Amino acid sequence: MSQARDHIVDVRPRDHACVEGRIVAIRVEPHDAPPQFAAQVDDGTGRIDVIFMGRRAVPGIEPGAHVVVEGTVCAAQALPRIFNPAYQLLTPA
Repeated sequence: MSQARDHIVDVRPRDHACVEGRIVAIRVEPHDAPPQFAAQVDDGTGRIDVIFMGRRAVPGIEPGAHVVVEGTVCAAQALPRIFNPAYQLLTPA
């Protein structure tokens, strides 16, 4: 994991970003859809979605957990996204 942390408000599509924040929401696709687990991270400057493809759960990723996530930012309609990020759990929920 990169030592330098980016502010979510500053990240742009195609940037490699490393952000630290709290998980404020999670979303799991229904069982009749392809597996996908999403978490929304808030660092106080903005929010970013992190999407774990092919999974319905990620150990330790739950609302209130303090995490660092790292990966390439993708453009999205509502919030920027990072697909299949590297992550580090700093404190559990």
